[in-house]
Amino acid sequence: MPPRKPKKAVSCPKCGASQEEAAGVISTFCRACGGHFVLGGKPPAAIQAKVTTWSERLAPLTARLIPLGRRALRHAEPWLLRYEPQIDKLRGYYERWRPPEFKRIRCHECGRIHEVPRLAASTSCPNCNAHIDLYDVLVEKRVSRVVRTRGSLTIKKFGYLNNHVTICGAADIGGGAAGKIFCDGETKIRTAGRLNCEVGSRRIRIEKGADVVVAHPMRVHDMVVRGKITARIYCNGTLRILKRGSLRGEVHARSIMVDKGGLLQAELNIGRFDEIDPEILGTLQERACYMALEDVTLGEKQATLEI
Repeated sequence: MPPRKPKKAVSCPKCGASQEEAAGVISTFCRACGGHFVLGGKPPAAIQAKVTTWSERLAPLTARLIPLGRRALRHAEPWLLRYEPQIDKLRGYYERWRPPEFKRIRCHECGRIHEVPRLAASTSCPNCNAHIDLYDVLVEKRVSRVVRTRGSLTIKKFGYLNNHVTICGAADIGGGAAGKIFCDGETKIRTAGRLNCEVGSRRIRIEKGADVVVAHPMRVHDMVVRGKITARIYCNGTLRILKRGSLRGEVHARSIMVDKGGLLQAELNIGRFDEIDPEILGTLQERACYMALEDVTLGEKQATLEI
């Protein structure tokens, strides 16, 4: 064992108590009164080294960057003064069209609409306490999984989603799907081939270049056709066929608009079909996934006022 270092006797300047400390000690605490006092020894070389902070380390770099920043500002000042009106206009556009902090979502169980933060990942319905996911789903290959979210669903060209009931906030179908798809927002269909699924959406867009055959009924509030589609469609609002758009099959709609160059070759029924058979648009829970429900409380209030 190495020899122990000799100790020396020190006295506390506050209470006068004496105690033994090692020879190289710089400061210590009094064992009698607990006070701290310095013995006056020299600190080791590692402690004597000057400790540099980040500001001191970056001081040379800052001294070089400040003149460069002033020079760049001096050269950019004429350009800024020249395009100041355009910059103010862009700033105004940004303030007007920037994404909102909150977004509105619909519960897929009861149809209640409430606001959530834009970056939220999940929430719960304040009416029925149902759990609502808000994440986005991307399908790039053949998968069988459960999708119940108010985020976006994207099916790529070689993707195929096999699910009994799929609930989403927005859909972009470029591949295949099977089962039922209920979309609260807009559904874009850009695939070519057969689509073995039932689609219910607030709005459907058949994109340019699409050539799809839908085997099951499509229930929609508004629909725009730019490509080619063959299906049985129940449209609760307006169905519009744009130039070079083609629609074949069976159509039940309230109103139809066909632009010059569009093609409509289908069995056509115009009117309120939902009054004859309300189940055509699906059950109440299915309509809560993709269509705005009537406000029952408002109807009851009006009825009480009339009485």
